[in-house]
Amino acid sequence: MIPGEPPPYLYRGPSILARFIFFALLSLALLFVDTRYQHLEKLRAGIATALYPLQQLARWPRTAAQNAGAYFADKIRLSEENDAMRLQLLDQGRLIQEAQTAQRENAQLKTLLQLKEQTPRNTLAVEILYDTRDPFVQKITVDKGLLQNVKEGSVVLDAHGVVGQVTQVTLFTSEVTLLIEKNHTTPVQIERTGMRSVLYGMGVGVPMELRFISPATDVRVGDRLVTSGLGSVYPAGLAVATVTAIDNDTEHSFAHITATPVAGVISSRYLLVVEALAPPPILTLPSEQPRNKPAEKKKPEGKSAGNRSAP
Repeated sequence: MIPGEPPPYLYRGPSILARFIFFALLSLALLFVDTRYQHLEKLRAGIATALYPLQQLARWPRTAAQNAGAYFADKIRLSEENDAMRLQLLDQGRLIQEAQTAQRENAQLKTLLQLKEQTPRNTLAVEILYDTRDPFVQKITVDKGLLQNVKEGSVVLDAHGVVGQVTQVTLFTSEVTLLIEKNHTTPVQIERTGMRSVLYGMGVGVPMELRFISPATDVRVGDRLVTSGLGSVYPAGLAVATVTAIDNDTEHSFAHITATPVAGVISSRYLLVVEALAPPPILTLPSEQPRNKPAEKKKPEGKSAGNRSAP
């Protein structure tokens, strides 16, 4: 059987009860001295300083967990804010572009209204609906037709000059052939000299040509071509193109002169349709009246001859 008392070699001083009473009394004495005389403040401060690293080490896992949670929360929040600001920036960019587009369109409409006031013919503002799907045909479709009294042959302008001519009209829309359409002709004259000629379209991406001009003719790069008014289709004085290159090769009978349209042929959205004048009536000479036959001479009656008196 195990004895109730510990063996003599395990005995280590006073009993547990004696030690409890001793430390309890010591604590009470220290509390009394600290409360009454304030002699343990420095000791308490020194002990707190010595224990501070241990306190921080003990708090490190909790602090690290809090900092990691705050880091990831801030990262998620910043990512969401960046996405929201990016979307807002894109939306503001769209609004700026729309505002710039609206400003350009307002400027075009303002210029078209000024042209409308300066043109004595009937005019109508139209909007481009779409281009033709055929890349080899330079035509556009506008949103006005027979219901708005659009007529074939009417000239179409933008804020800068001539764009083309109405070639087909339906009930609600009209088709406009552009100046740059291949072999489309426009009667023009050089504004500086007044010399008249014909400007030919050569297709998209190819400069227009001013044909049948003698190499000795006074034409310069930068000369402005305006409508001559011949044919009563285009009003005189409308800007058409600017001369960009001249090749006076003496081996050929005519100079090779190219020009670029001044109007936004493929970029304008709002246009002005100017009514074409009706072609002048063809004068015809009155048909020859049949000549009256000469009156037949009447034969003298016998009675008259018989009444002749004798000598």
